[in-house]
Amino acid sequence: MLPFGRMNKERIDDIRKRYKDEWLLIAVDEVDPDTQQPLEGHLLAHGPHRNDIHEMSKQFSGTAYVVYSEDWPDDLAACFLII
Repeated sequence: MLPFGRMNKERIDDIRKRYKDEWLLIAVDEVDPDTQQPLEGHLLAHGPHRNDIHEMSKQFSGTAYVVYSEDWPDDLAACFLII
C-alpha cells in the first residue's frame, strides 16, 4: 500500500492495468462531463483487501474512487455506498 503522498496524475485505465487483482483508492482529478466517469487521478493506495482500502478512504478528504483493478464478469453487478 502507498501512503497518501501524491504520485503523478495518470489515466484511471492505466492505473488499473498496473495492478492485478487489487483494490485501488484513486484521488480523482478529471471526470468525463457527460458520464461523470472518473478519467484521471493519482493512486493513493492499493491492496488485495477491499476493507483495507475502504478504511483508508475514510482518511482522505478529497474526491476519491475505490475500484477493483480487474473488470467485473458480465453477469456480476456491484454497488458500494460509502458514507
